[in-house]
Amino acid sequence: MVAERRERLDHARSRLRLLSPVAAIEQNHLRLDDLRNRLGSALRASTQLRHEALRAVRARLASTSPQKRVEQESHRLLSLWKRLESASPQSVLKRGYAIVRDEAGRPVARAKAIKPGQPLVTEFHDGKVRVRAEDSD
Repeated sequence: MVAERRERLDHARSRLRLLSPVAAIEQNHLRLDDLRNRLGSALRASTQLRHEALRAVRARLASTSPQKRVEQESHRLLSLWKRLESASPQSVLKRGYAIVRDEAGRPVARAKAIKPGQPLVTEFHDGKVRVRAEDSD
């Protein structure tokens, strides 16, 4: 019976300690500390996410900036100009070919279009020569 009363007394003391203002303050301190830690973690995570989003936006802006666009288009135009230049008649002449023209200056594309004795102009990369057609084979 003494043991039982002692146990009840210990239990009552424990309850009283939990209900005391000091215990309430300690509980609130623990809760506040936990909330502070959680808030710090949440702020760090949010900041990191925003930094990553900012980096992505900067990268996207850099790739679509007017300067980058001008550079890309300049390279594209240069490439097109080189292709056009390589197909130009002057470029073909520099590679050792000649252009045969009739008296009116029109290019002659087929041997069958030339008549014997017809005056022609043969254009090379370094100048033109007047020629007269002979019989074809």
